Amino acid sequence: MIPPNLSEKLLASVSRDFFRPLTRPSAAIYVDCAERLADEAGEAGRIPQTDAIALIREILAAHPEIVLEDDEGASLRDARQRAGQIFNRLCDARWIEDQQLGLHERWALVSPGLRPLLRLLRELAEDEIAELKTFADTVRGVCETLERPGILDPRLHDPDPFRATVTDVNSRLENAIIQLHGVEKLISLFDRRQRLSDSPAETLRLLYAEFGAGQHMVCYDALRRSGLLPRLQVLRSMVAERRDDPLSKERLAQGLAAHYHWDESEAYHRAEKALRDLEHRLSAIRLVADAIDARMASFNQLSQQRYRYQTELRGRRPEIVKAYCEAVNLMHEGTRLSALRETEPDFAPQIPEVKFFFGLESLARTRRTKAPADLTFGSDGESRSESEDDTLAALRERQRLALTPQRAARLVARLMPEKAATIATSGFAAADLDEMLDLLAIAAYDHAVTADGQRVKWRIDGPGKTTGLEPDSIPRDPQAGWQMERFEISRL
Repeated sequence: MIPPNLSEKLLASVSRDFFRPLTRPSAAIYVDCAERLADEAGEAGRIPQTDAIALIREILAAHPEIVLEDDEGASLRDARQRAGQIFNRLCDARWIEDQQLGLHERWALVSPGLRPLLRLLRELAEDEIAELKTFADTVRGVCETLERPGILDPRLHDPDPFRATVTDVNSRLENAIIQLHGVEKLISLFDRRQRLSDSPAETLRLLYAEFGAGQHMVCYDALRRSGLLPRLQVLRSMVAERRDDPLSKERLAQGLAAHYHWDESEAYHRAEKALRDLEHRLSAIRLVADAIDARMASFNQLSQQRYRYQTELRGRRPEIVKAYCEAVNLMHEGTRLSALRETEPDFAPQIPEVKFFFGLESLARTRRTKAPADLTFGSDGESRSESEDDTLAALRERQRLALTPQRAARLVARLMPEKAATIATSGFAAADLDEMLDLLAIAAYDHAVTADGQRVKWRIDGPGKTTGLEPDSIPRDPQAGWQMERFEISRL
């Protein structure tokens, strides 16, 4: 069964005119009316119709600059009648409902779809997102939950607790990602303000005072300096194993089927999607963090360019020349240039020779286009073939010397065929440079996937971790003509 599209689900819940007030020139009136009516209605969700008309009249009086359309009462002089027309448009859009219980009892009900819309509008309009302070707590709480021993082991939990854990972690991660996107919004607001800065002092104040102490730096420190990103990467690998585990999917499907009363196929499909979403959200935090880093670097570059423009290209002297030209234009307004030939100059330049550029010479020079570079290997076939062979040989040599996780996994599997085995560098010797590079790759990585799809994990331990400040006390082992600090390799 193919799930319905978002548009189908949306149009089944709200009318087609639901978003029309936001597209009108008078959208500000409708947004303010909706907010005031929802606040006055409170949790009960209803307000007397006379009070609603009075609120709309106040909002219309607060926006005298907005020109209404014909169906909004543009031709009506009475303010109450114009408020009644706005009330009718709110009812047509299903933002409010007109309920009449008797001849003298009439209520305006807040539509259930209006409150989520107002919440979205408030999030879009927010310029200081206070809940970003809890971002670190949210991500840290997710890490602590998933790091509990056996938290996602289907053999230790019943279907319903297993379902509750996955659902709760997914919800918290979704909220954390929304908060991270709020950080991007804050940086974009700083970027917009920096482009409109009037002076070098304001540019530096935005860069060093406000931007350096903003809420976005709280999230940046929580991710980069608190070590949350490596923990999330480890948890993502753990969730990936559960995503491919049939028993985990079956246990989660049983919990979803019992909780939501879905059939077996639908519950299994939702279980796969929940585990896949959990893995995706754990990895998405790093992607959004990288996007935040790029935005921060772009803001710093913009600030430097803005400051250079304001100090070097648009300094005090250009402003003086501009003010002088404006004064001359104002003084001789309406006068022909030919009539100024006999006019005495305002001042005499204190230089031997002066030259003014005008006409085409005063325009910017045309930039010279660079000729395209010749990227061919050679002119004749023989030299070109030799060049291609040399290039391929260089690529093969570089690939042979690269420290990859795959070459480390091959050496681990060869030295320790069975899991839970341990071997030290003193227990074997690398025969050549290739095995030496394999050994270095083991020290650089901790897991890899072999060519046959098998996942190999290992851990490195040794005296260098405890006596790193005293390198002379660390024993060394000969490896392929080199001396290497001793360490142990444990296959997990």
